[in-house]
Amino acid sequence: DRPTVASSARNRFAGIVTRIDRDRVVAVVEVLAGPHRLVSLMTAEAVDELGLRVGSEAVCVVKATQVIVEIPR
Repeated sequence: DRPTVASSARNRFAGIVTRIDRDRVVAVVEVLAGPHRLVSLMTAEAVDELGLRVGSEAVCVVKATQVIVEIPR
């Protein structure tokens, strides 16, 4: 269990867990980070291992190879 000392991800959003919807296999975790609402789909096991609860502090790390922006006609 070594702490993270460096990461290639640059988009990090510290916030508070505001919602967790889970079943036996998957969970949807919502984090409010300033004016941003981030939503993550993860395993229910990951929620347990991280000890996530509504009100927990969390950091969302976003690493994407593509971001597509579209506008309606």
